[in-house]
Amino acid sequence: MFSRFTRRPRPGAAFTLIELLVAAGITALIAGFIAIIVRNVSANWSRASGRLGADAQARLVLDQLQQDLQGAIYRDDGAVWFAADVVDRTTNPGNLWTEAGRNPKPTGAGAAGSVILNTPSIADARFGKAGIWLRFFTTSRGSNVAANVATHSAPVAVGYQIIRRFSATNPANQNAAYILHRAEARPATANNRPGVLESGFNILAAAYTTTNAANNNGTVTGDPRSIQVPGTNQGGAGRNLDAVVADNVIDFGIRAYVYDRARPGALRLVFPADNAGRPAGNANSRYRPTLPPHTPPDQWAGAQPYPEVVDIMVRILTDEGAAQIANLERVQNPALVVPAKYNSNAAQWWWGVAQENSRVYTRRVVLQAKPF
Repeated sequence: MFSRFTRRPRPGAAFTLIELLVAAGITALIAGFIAIIVRNVSANWSRASGRLGADAQARLVLDQLQQDLQGAIYRDDGAVWFAADVVDRTTNPGNLWTEAGRNPKPTGAGAAGSVILNTPSIADARFGKAGIWLRFFTTSRGSNVAANVATHSAPVAVGYQIIRRFSATNPANQNAAYILHRAEARPATANNRPGVLESGFNILAAAYTTTNAANNNGTVTGDPRSIQVPGTNQGGAGRNLDAVVADNVIDFGIRAYVYDRARPGALRLVFPADNAGRPAGNANSRYRPTLPPHTPPDQWAGAQPYPEVVDIMVRILTDEGAAQIANLERVQNPALVVPAKYNSNAAQWWWGVAQENSRVYTRRVVLQAKPF
């Protein structure tokens, strides 16, 4: 028997306002947690995707460089068969470099500059605004070979360098990116355009640098002059991307060594280095080996030996990093303000964004160069 004090629900009873508010608060809290989780997962996915893209490009670059370096050739004739320059300027590739409209990649030495060569590890070094301009003679087996079947093993000249240039062949597309090029000069004359055999085996010869003859002006893939100016077009349009190896590459450098039993690890650094073999150098550092690789140091007499081991470094922006650098360099009104953490220094800002959104890749390659 029910007590007379038992309360029975009233017809049409509902939740009270307090109950609704509590339920809404809990729902909003759960939705917030879900939103945070989704955002974090999405951000992690984007970062992972950007890293994977950079990793893939790095493998391609390092594999190609390793293949070229392991096929390098030279002759003990006093000519320069291998050369490297620290390029802290935009003039090396002629009119191909497209400078940023605002907050360009800085030049100069120091924490806010593009040249830092005296670091213990090559991964921490910076090799100039346009990285290292590397060129040497090797065998014809690259990814953008300008040779026919009969000359696949013939000597060719290759050149590597970074150029900030238009990233599409369509003239209407004005987007620019930091692009690593691998130019390869054809082995011999083809269609009345000279090759390496006609241009000679001295990588400093005019045919590989200053010539602009109609049949060797860099407008055609395989021109010897493309070692300096890869991918030019008639009229200076600069839209030929045949020599492109990878994009979003903001630094590229090497360290060259010779074997020396008296040194730790049996290696002596010869570039970029001081006379004692320590990492050193500046924006004008150059490597011009004219001696055989096994020449003892006491016989160098100011000359440099051909390298036996080369360390390679490439710094590649992630997709997010490329977008941030592009936005930083874009002309905008009002202009972007340098964040306070970079001390109102646009150069520090550029490198701060670049380092936070890029990955560095290194590889050591043992050369098997034999006299040609």
